[in-house]
Amino acid sequence: MSNFNTIWPVASFVLGAALTQFNAHLTEKRQRVRDVESRRHEYSKLFLEGKRSFEIEVLTDLHRSLTTLSNAADELSKWHRISDDERDVDVALELCLRIQVETAAAWRLDGLLFDHELSRQVGNSIGIELFPNGPKVIPGEEHLDEYADSVWEAHAEVAKKLKKVYELTQGGL
Repeated sequence: MSNFNTIWPVASFVLGAALTQFNAHLTEKRQRVRDVESRRHEYSKLFLEGKRSFEIEVLTDLHRSLTTLSNAADELSKWHRISDDERDVDVALELCLRIQVETAAAWRLDGLLFDHELSRQVGNSIGIELFPNGPKVIPGEEHLDEYADSVWEAHAEVAKKLKKVYELTQGGL
C-alpha cells in the first residue's frame, strides 16, 4: 500500500497535466475553427456587398442610358411632327447619333447584368433595328414610337430590379 501512496500523487499530477494539455489543445482547435468560420463569413459578406454594389452601379447606369434613349427617340418623333419649314436636319442627325451612342452603351451594360431574364428583356428592346437604312438615315415616326415604347418598358423593368436590389441592401445580408 505504501507504493500506491507514493505513486498516486505523481500519477495524478502527470494525469492532471496531460488532461490540462489535452483540454488546452481542444480549446485552441475550436478557436481556430471559429476563426476560420468567422473569416469565411466576413469574406462572403464583403463579396456579397461588393456584388450588390456593382449590380446597383450597373443598373443605375443602364437606367440612365435607357432614359436617354427613350427621351432621344421621343424628341426625334416630335421632330417628325414639326412642319417641314421648321425642321432642322442637323438636330435630327444629332438625335440619331445620341441614340446610336446610348444604344451601344446600353448593350455594354446589358452584358454586365446578373439577372438573365432582365438582360433578355433589355436586349430585346434595344435590339430593335432603328437604322435599317444606315446610321445617317433618319428613322420614321412610327418606328420611333415602337422603339421608344419598347425602351420605356425595359426602363421600367430595370427600375423595378434596382428597387429590389436596394431593398435587399437595406434589409441587410
